[in-house]
Amino acid sequence: MDQTTSSSDNSDRCMLYDVRNAVQQKTTDLKILVLCVAVITSILCIGEFVWIRRLTGGLQRVPNDPFDNTFASYLQGHTSYSIWHKDYQSFIHNAVPVPIHSHNDYSHRMPLFEALGSGCISVEADVHLYRSELYVGHKTARRREASTLRAMYLEPLKRMIETQNTDIKDGDWKGIFNHAPKQTIILLIDHKTSGPETLAELNIQLQPLRDLNYLTYWNGTHRIMGPLTIVATGNAPFPSILALNSTHRDIFFDAPLAYLPSIHDDYSTSAPSYTYNISNSYLASTPWHLLRTHPYPMYDNQLPQPLTASDTDIFASQLDQAKSRGLVTRYWDIPRKPENVREIAWRELVGRGVGLLNMDDMGVVRARARGWGRVVVHHD
Repeated sequence: MDQTTSSSDNSDRCMLYDVRNAVQQKTTDLKILVLCVAVITSILCIGEFVWIRRLTGGLQRVPNDPFDNTFASYLQGHTSYSIWHKDYQSFIHNAVPVPIHSHNDYSHRMPLFEALGSGCISVEADVHLYRSELYVGHKTARRREASTLRAMYLEPLKRMIETQNTDIKDGDWKGIFNHAPKQTIILLIDHKTSGPETLAELNIQLQPLRDLNYLTYWNGTHRIMGPLTIVATGNAPFPSILALNSTHRDIFFDAPLAYLPSIHDDYSTSAPSYTYNISNSYLASTPWHLLRTHPYPMYDNQLPQPLTASDTDIFASQLDQAKSRGLVTRYWDIPRKPENVREIAWRELVGRGVGLLNMDDMGVVRARARGWGRVVVHHD
């Protein structure tokens, strides 16, 4: 009897053990299945995110954007057409220009071409001098032929301007934009390496454009506008700009907007002689945190009356200081987030007549182009 009972208990325990093993096995299989699904889902999500980033460049996209619709095949490598295909170039030349500066333009999906196709009248390229060549990049430039200033900016701009001026008579010129044929394109060259040497190499590389008379220049008495205006910033030294040919100076300085009044300014004449003026400078820029669009407050008991020309200039707003010197204003490091603060900043600058609005996102430029105000054509 005891043996029978013991045998029955053993059988029950074996069955219970088998059932428990089966349950554990199914649980393990279920966990593996869930883990596999989670891994596959994660991979798909990451892949989708990477693909979206590749398509959008992490920037704002505009529904049914004419630019994206036109260049989609080119951007995705689904066409054998080069950027010089007539349809692409026609789109760029027919873009409506807006007073926008394409900040760090070389980092965009299509350096230069996307900015121009979005209507920007100013583009920026950071350059590094290495073995008598200028390479484009922010901190360290990739030293290969495709990333040179010549390949990315100077030669394409020369080719586009040539296309626009095939039937133009001597002494006249037509800019890149058909809707504003006298609008110059500003190429802001940010010198990241030693200023004098980098500027000297830039001066050499501009010779083909200079020979075709495509560059804005100072002739000793007047500024003669051209379809392309070169401005040096960053480590570019102001004395080196002044040392350029005084009767054909075609590289201009990016003056410090927050510090335009100088001890070298001469207010003794009816028309003050400023250190930074149209003979040597074209832009006047400063970061957003140094913004001052209002004049300094003046109190009757603190200033002599009437105000001297020097006092009037020093206490004027930055925009008025730049205007009196004939310079185009630009603020950079404008707040991006939150969007309501960004919107207020943009509207404040545009409303007060800032010359160029610094932008990184070309999608925003195209989406909001009608809100930036009319482009101002600068020529003397």
